[in-house]
Amino acid sequence: MIDLGKSLSYNITIQCSLDGFCFVIHNIEENKIIDIELYQTSETGDETLIMEALEKAVFKKGLYEKPVHDVRYIVGNRLNTLIPEELFDEQQMESYFRFSHELPQGYSLVCEKLPLLHCVNVFALSSIQEKAIQGLWDNVTFTHQSSVFLKGVMGEDPFDDRTVAYVNVNSRSFDMAIVSEGKLSFFNNFKFSTKEDFIYFLMFALEQQQLSGQTVPVYFAGLISGNSEIIKLCERYIKRIHFINPNGSVEVDMSLSGTPFQYYYIPYQSLS
Repeated sequence: MIDLGKSLSYNITIQCSLDGFCFVIHNIEENKIIDIELYQTSETGDETLIMEALEKAVFKKGLYEKPVHDVRYIVGNRLNTLIPEELFDEQQMESYFRFSHELPQGYSLVCEKLPLLHCVNVFALSSIQEKAIQGLWDNVTFTHQSSVFLKGVMGEDPFDDRTVAYVNVNSRSFDMAIVSEGKLSFFNNFKFSTKEDFIYFLMFALEQQQLSGQTVPVYFAGLISGNSEIIKLCERYIKRIHFINPNGSVEVDMSLSGTPFQYYYIPYQSLS
């Protein structure tokens, strides 16, 4: 339950894409997630609509112009690229980025180091989203969804010598990482429209790494549930399907138990 008199003891984490957002409030004193809000829209690409919905959520919770301890904004687009740390030159960020993507008008580039992976993540940040969130709070840190996802999966079991695949599902794309003997051996993002697209890209990625769905466990997180059509199709080709569980570093209020953990895995990991 939100106590506005204790707002300075709250961390706010927002995971935002062009399909919607996940809004999480973390009470630092209790080390507990006390509020979660999920918002999804079918009008993909309307940043103004998403930001207006986010502002309404902030007003509704009484947090507008309330000081909070920290705000983390997780950018949920597909516009990022990983550069080995030893090769990275900040002056060449745009060149690295344009090797894989076009930089949309109204976007700027941000880089963040990922020490566990010995690389730098370069990603695009929308000025519309940046201005909107900074209009709500002035102590905002920006990070990319892929950065949080990769740091999370690398910390799942650092002493595990198995090969494990991790999949974070968004409404129209998914991130996929393969960790082998504690090291990242593969990472990519795939756009999909149908469940058939989804399984094709998933199995293609496994086969390219000379792995089999019959032997490699696949852990899911994100906007997906055990009874989804995607999971039902995956069960035909993948023998060991799991959902990522909370690591226990942050408690979740009992009143929020109805929200599947995988839905807010990314915001949760950003707090860990």
